[in-house]
Amino acid sequence: MNSKPVEALPEVADDLIAAILHYQSWRSDGREHLLQKYEETVSWIAWNPDLFPHKFGAVQRVVLKQSYYIVYFVQEAARSVVVAVLDGRDDPVKRSRLIRQRHRA
Repeated sequence: MNSKPVEALPEVADDLIAAILHYQSWRSDGREHLLQKYEETVSWIAWNPDLFPHKFGAVQRVVLKQSYYIVYFVQEAARSVVVAVLDGRDDPVKRSRLIRQRHRA
């Protein structure tokens, strides 16, 4: 097991807002629902980031339970860093470019 803290890039806040707005469009508790799923996923990443598959080189991914949203993260020596939270139904080329761009920055 490889427990380490999880942090998120500042851009992830915008990703979460987009996901919240999507959930709020059809659920009265959309914000709470999405944030609960995100927090649960982040806790799994913190517990053992090695559980999740690599998608783009060093970038790993985990799907938010029972949703289309995917959390992309990278492991560093002392922490894991969430680089994006994106709708898995979006254009894969667009997602790939965005993730690689954020990972390099």
